[in-house]
Amino acid sequence: MDLRYLRYFVAVAEEMNFTHAAERLHTVQPSLSRQIQRLEEIVGTPLFKRDRHGLKLTEAGRIFLNESRAILERMEQAITLACQGARAEAGHISMGFIVGTEMRIMSKFLPTLKERYPEMRTSHVALVESELVDALEQGKVNVAFLSGPVQSATVTSEVLFYQKLVAVVPAAHPLSKLRAVPLAKLAALPWVRPSNRDSRFLKKVTEVCEHEGVRFSSTIEHDNVLSALHTVGLGLGFAIVPDYQREILPRSIVARPLDVFTQPTIDVCMAYRKDDRTPALAYFVSTVRECTKDETTEAVER
Repeated sequence: MDLRYLRYFVAVAEEMNFTHAAERLHTVQPSLSRQIQRLEEIVGTPLFKRDRHGLKLTEAGRIFLNESRAILERMEQAITLACQGARAEAGHISMGFIVGTEMRIMSKFLPTLKERYPEMRTSHVALVESELVDALEQGKVNVAFLSGPVQSATVTSEVLFYQKLVAVVPAAHPLSKLRAVPLAKLAALPWVRPSNRDSRFLKKVTEVCEHEGVRFSSTIEHDNVLSALHTVGLGLGFAIVPDYQREILPRSIVARPLDVFTQPTIDVCMAYRKDDRTPALAYFVSTVRECTKDETTEAVER
């Protein structure tokens, strides 16, 4: 039974006129008549009484009309529910980034994500690292991109790529002329450092300094990377930042590699809650993994 027979039958039964029903269906009357005859053959009994006064439904036709309407309504409902399910499956993903890293990281996967899942809605916020973990644990964001590993009983994380640490100094300072900056020379300037002493990034810088036997005695603390860069731009000191933050440097600042034997790197991780099993997150995570799978090697080679 082809559904078009049901649509033809319902139209004729509602119009009680083949010509009017054919116009409604954008077909011709002879073809519609043949389709109804074929339907009656399939059903095995007449559905209409035909006489000089016009058309009337038989008892079988009346019953068949009610059931045909129900079937067509169910089909429309099935299509509607399927579309709603697709939208629900796509869902909404809220992303969290460390201030200043949004565009560099999103550019790696967002075009592919939008192409594959056009129904998926995304939004993002930029926070300091400690706030990102809190936002993730509290369900304010679905996924966060930050330095790892993330220490949380409710959150899991995976390394996407590594980023070198670079020194940023005022463009007018003599150190900006060097191809790579020794830590010992940086020590002559105040270190513009994160105020969060538990920062994994801060611990990494401290480890590098201890390995090189350098101590930064003068420091200026900041709450986020933008305030740190502003301070450096004013000529008040230097900062050490991940390489991906080069793109947000103002013209008054330059970035230079650190002149050390082994270039220090930090893990850039994607973190999400262990209990978040929504299809949207699964599609999102899979796409990000695929789009960044070669980044680890490339980052280290740079």
